[in-house]
Amino acid sequence: MNALTNHPPTRRPSPIARALLALLTAFGLVAGAAALPASAVPSPTYFGLGDSIAAGTGGSTVVDAACLRTAQAYPTQLHGTNLGCFGATTTEVQAQAAALTGAVKTVTITVGANDIGVGSVANVCMTQDPASCQTAIGAATMALQQLPTALTNTIAAVRAKAPNARITLTGYPLLFTVSGLSPTQQPVAAEINGATALLNSTIATTALRNGALYTDVTWRFLGHGIGSPQPWIHVPGDSANALEAFHPNDNGYKYGYVPAVRPFVQ
Repeated sequence: MNALTNHPPTRRPSPIARALLALLTAFGLVAGAAALPASAVPSPTYFGLGDSIAAGTGGSTVVDAACLRTAQAYPTQLHGTNLGCFGATTTEVQAQAAALTGAVKTVTITVGANDIGVGSVANVCMTQDPASCQTAIGAATMALQQLPTALTNTIAAVRAKAPNARITLTGYPLLFTVSGLSPTQQPVAAEINGATALLNSTIATTALRNGALYTDVTWRFLGHGIGSPQPWIHVPGDSANALEAFHPNDNGYKYGYVPAVRPFVQ
């Protein structure tokens, strides 16, 4: 018996039923009926490179466990090919650039935090004594002096593979809404925010000096840092995955990074 030719007769749905089905599909209420999202077919002309922020670590839908890459990543939401990976430094991003071609029109890069150990600084300062915090901040500040050269080499590596691409570097959000923290936490949080601002300034200056662009995200996260009523950044301990701490959550990517980067994507 041929299953392909032995179907029972089907009845065409009435016009009212077809209209209702179309309405439900439009709102995504019919399982399997909605069209495949555009982000499922990444653009071959836009590539997102970078660290865990580019990877979308902290988003709710993990698509690559090895890199902690999620569907909430800003390159993915902007329909790009996302090569971001948790822990990536400028050296790893230069390796990511090997996938680019002359047909690429847009490259966005989020990198620099791992080069100077921002995550380690945040963890030390939030869990250890003030002296340890100052030591960690001092080490990060020293490492920051080497970052312009590393970023310059990264931009050059991208340009060598995609000479016609618009290259945009992004900054990082300030992690804390200082006013919402306890008086004992405020000094440390303010120092970490200050170190992040210095990192962003270094990235912006280096990008512009090398013919790349820069997009700031700090103002979009204002009022949504750790300590705020509605944080867009994972508070340490609020997730089963400790690696998500200090990373944007779904709202942070959707309302923070995506609108900041969108104008730079061709």
